Amino acid sequence: MIRKPIGFLLAAMVMFASCNNDEAPMPQQSEKPALPPEASMAPDMTMFDDEGQEQARLSAVTNWAYAAVNVGVYSSILYSHLVVPVTAFKATIGTEASFDEEAGLWVWEKDFDVEGHGSYDIRLTANVQDENVNWMGYISGEGNVDNFVWFTGTSNVTGEAGYWELFESPESPSVWLSNAWEYDKETGNGSTTFNVEKEGDNLGSSITYRIDNDMEMDRSVIISNTSLDNEILVNWSKADKYGQVKSESHFESSAYFCWDANLQNISCE
Repeated sequence: MIRKPIGFLLAAMVMFASCNNDEAPMPQQSEKPALPPEASMAPDMTMFDDEGQEQARLSAVTNWAYAAVNVGVYSSILYSHLVVPVTAFKATIGTEASFDEEAGLWVWEKDFDVEGHGSYDIRLTANVQDENVNWMGYISGEGNVDNFVWFTGTSNVTGEAGYWELFESPESPSVWLSNAWEYDKETGNGSTTFNVEKEGDNLGSSITYRIDNDMEMDRSVIISNTSLDNEILVNWSKADKYGQVKSESHFESSAYFCWDANLQNISCE
């Protein structure tokens, strides 16, 4: 009888065991991606909806008021109708992420409250695929909301460009707003363009919010209203509150119309 060396038999047993191991390998931990900036989903448009300025809004049909009414259509969608997912995303900013080895995902978790709506928690996951990241925002809380995916998106791993989709509600789980965004991490300059996907008068309309910290009027929006075939351009200073608005259909002019720091009409210089 020919005796095979013991080493050969051990090696064969190891190979046999490895070939018959049905357990999938654990996902490798990827580099933690950067969270997209707050302005990618929640641009600061409080210049036009601050309660302290409500009297100025109602006192006269000023140039500022015309801008405020039109910006208000989109800020209402974001901060009233979609306030839960928008607040959820803002809550994750500054929160430490952990890596779920079993799922192969980076995870941000946070409890948060929404005034008038109640308490919620978010589980934001990031699936890193090479240089791209797929995001999913699972939200649970009031009204039997249980792990509802209220927003999804993609970005690059540096968090400087991507897009989001925000869904209307657990009762109506269709996309209300989609957007594309890009921001420079060093300067903070960039833009977010929101598109209305929901059926209705505003379907297909859009608003682009821009930050340019090199300009005196460092904030701007461009509103395209498909139902009125109208484009509105608004520029303002975040710190000093003065600004200007242009709408050929409303003012019957291609010129800008301005307001001062007190939101009152002035001549544009």
